[in-house]
Amino acid sequence: METKNFKSVAFGGFDKEEVIQYIQKTAQENTDVQEALRRENNDLRAENEALQKRLDLSLRKQEDSARREAEELREKIESLSAELEELRPQAQSYQEVRAQVGDIECQARRRASELESATTARLNALVSDIQRQYQDMAGAFGTTAAQVTAELRKIEVGLSQLPRAMDQTGKELNEMVCAVSGQKKH
Repeated sequence: METKNFKSVAFGGFDKEEVIQYIQKTAQENTDVQEALRRENNDLRAENEALQKRLDLSLRKQEDSARREAEELREKIESLSAELEELRPQAQSYQEVRAQVGDIECQARRRASELESATTARLNALVSDIQRQYQDMAGAFGTTAAQVTAELRKIEVGLSQLPRAMDQTGKELNEMVCAVSGQKKH
């Protein structure tokens, strides 16, 4: 707050008109500051709401994408499981034939083993891919959530300091009014 030196008049202390103009000017400045702070507060709230909406939309999109991807992967797993179930009876029939024919036993065992290994490898690769994608999505979500949380904390700090600044301005204005009122009495 700036210190103002008032002109003194021959009788009665300070120039009352100058003091009144100074008080009116200071009051107007404080009103302007308060209005600017209110606008800034409203802007920050609107920005906060916009960020929240963007975050919600982004998270919904990610969730939808993850659901679609999970459904596709589930269908692939079901398909592979069905394929595996189809192959199991073949493997069993090869084992039954093995008891009867030695050459057929070797071929059947090798074929069943290859099919099972390939299916197991595909399933393991698919599970590994699903886990990696999940970890990537969880990491991206964590990073996004941390960034949004940090932004919201900045906004919260800004908003929490606003009432204190307005209280201090009001206090200084009251002190000036009291000071001017006290000078009028003398």
